[in-house]
Amino acid sequence: MTSEIHCPKCNSIIPADSAFCPNCRTRIEQASSAPAASAPRSSEKNSKGVLRYFVIAAIVAFVGLFVVRQLFYSGNHKEVDATDVEVTDVDAGRYNDIFNNALIKNNLKNDGDKIAFTCPIKNDSSGAVDRLVGVTYLSDPSHSFYKIFTLTLNGQNWDIKMNNQRYVDGYNLLFEPKSLRSEEIPTVVDIQGKKYMFFAYAAVPSSEESGKISAVYYDIDAEKEIRQVDFYGTLMRDMDGQQILKCNRVPTATGVLDGELIKRARSIGMLHIPTEEELAREKAEEERLKEEQAKLEAENAAQEAENAEKFQNGEEVKVDAQQVDKNTPLFRAEDFSKKINGGGYTVFLLKNGRVYAFSKASNSTFEVHFGGGSASDIGFEDSGKGIVNIRTGSGKVQYNLGSKTMKKVE
Repeated sequence: MTSEIHCPKCNSIIPADSAFCPNCRTRIEQASSAPAASAPRSSEKNSKGVLRYFVIAAIVAFVGLFVVRQLFYSGNHKEVDATDVEVTDVDAGRYNDIFNNALIKNNLKNDGDKIAFTCPIKNDSSGAVDRLVGVTYLSDPSHSFYKIFTLTLNGQNWDIKMNNQRYVDGYNLLFEPKSLRSEEIPTVVDIQGKKYMFFAYAAVPSSEESGKISAVYYDIDAEKEIRQVDFYGTLMRDMDGQQILKCNRVPTATGVLDGELIKRARSIGMLHIPTEEELAREKAEEERLKEEQAKLEAENAAQEAENAEKFQNGEEVKVDAQQVDKNTPLFRAEDFSKKINGGGYTVFLLKNGRVYAFSKASNSTFEVHFGGGSASDIGFEDSGKGIVNIRTGSGKVQYNLGSKTMKKVE
């Protein structure tokens, strides 16, 4: 039966004849073999030596674990060199720590940007992670930007290089996968023998109801963004109250990468890309509304023509009274030339020939229409009934403030 020992660094149980620890890759120093002895005293010495070895190994392992815990898991924000972290001793949740520490060590974190994500890249031959692609960003409508870095494992150290910086002024940026509601950001994909990192971000204006979500392929080996597809749309809330961007139209794919990006963009929970059926229904609804609007406009034009003919013949016709927001100032005291009161109304004749009436009962103001032209004088025909005479260049018009009707008077 093969004897076992504890690794002096990570305290893992490993075969006694191991040259390296399979867990932390620490070199195992093998003690020189002593000649076998049958004497009880020699056996006792060996037992004490083994016990001493295990005690020392346990102490070393405990100290090592304490140091690692203090560096990575305590609330101490003392700067830690990312280059001192071994890749075999980290998991996916600590790639951001390596990235962050490398930024600090190399004075690359002075612009107020924060980490969006860190994407591990595996070596094709060994399968080990030997590169990281990290993205930082700053969301500030006057100066938004993002940066892309590559970290390369050099022995036990990480070399870092900034590859790209792009400004997206005029927008607030959303980069975190949690904000975009996507489990595929970032993702390494292989397309036609090339490695790309897929990521996306939302650009949201501060005061508008529209925005865009950009889906990007980053060429890992060429270290540059190679393709981007923008989805423009309207910002709204779904039934759960979460913000979504409803895409106005599906972008047209002009190549393989575009097509793949559009497919992957559908994994973004914040982005709603309408299906062909939804687009067809929306188009049909738009056409229906246009037809109804055209029909309404034609009916209004016909009614206006009929009213104009009746008005010229001295008949009383109904007119639309345009209500005015009472909180909106219409004119100043020096803007009107005459004011009359009667029947619960105050009527104003403006110097520009327009007439307005204020109703005390409804606490509202509306414009008095009298068949076009400019009014030169106003006066009550019957103040009790709210009938006003309006003098124009083409004759006199009587307007009923209560019924909103008018007729031409000889």
